[in-house]
Amino acid sequence: MKSPVAAAVVHLDGKVLITRRAPGEKLAGMWEFPGGKLEHLETPEDCITRELREELGVESNAGEILTTTVYTYPGGTIELIAIMVSLQSTQFTLQVHDQFEWVVPQDLLRYDLAPADIPIAEEIVRKYG
Repeated sequence: MKSPVAAAVVHLDGKVLITRRAPGEKLAGMWEFPGGKLEHLETPEDCITRELREELGVESNAGEILTTTVYTYPGGTIELIAIMVSLQSTQFTLQVHDQFEWVVPQDLLRYDLAPADIPIAEEIVRKYG
């Protein structure tokens, strides 16, 4: 069974937001598009606005789905749903991350991205790079 997970693709001034998993978290030290697992009966759009509130302390507006990718980690398979998001603030309060960066699309693949996030980065490069 696949677990649906929402990931935020946030564009600002030609750059895209990525966040780094903090020590002690799963995939610690790896970069990702912020987000998390959908709760029961939650839409991907509702999930991403909730996750950004929980993880980064910001309000956001979910837009269209950019792409969906399926990846199997040792612990199970996820369906990662990348959603275009606009933020109402960039004053972040990091909870499960220790760093964030705004990256031009063509530099995304230079980061040590979580495996499931790589196809999303490739799609961003293809569309916006």
